[in-house]
Amino acid sequence: MPNERLQKLLEMLEKQPNDTFLLYAIAMEHLSVNDKNQAEELFKRVLHIERDNVPTHYQLGMILQETNRIKEAVEMFEEGMKLAKFKGDLKTVNEFRTALDELIFE
Repeated sequence: MPNERLQKLLEMLEKQPNDTFLLYAIAMEHLSVNDKNQAEELFKRVLHIERDNVPTHYQLGMILQETNRIKEAVEMFEEGMKLAKFKGDLKTVNEFRTALDELIFE
């Protein structure tokens, strides 16, 4: 049975099915209960609608890394890093760099 917050988010999503904020929030709720498959599908939906959503690149990259899809994770982190750099968000660029370094050098 979904938690109350998830249930409210799902109700809101019914009215706004392409709202990337809602999709991201629901994906994060699924991650909080370790439902990576559902979270991954929702993050992919976000990127289908909003390709330049930087936080989604990071979260999806983490799922890909945790499920040993290393090549896909590297690609997701690199794409997110390029987007963050384009937006001038150096803190996020460094977060992507750290994730890549840990992935590649471990």
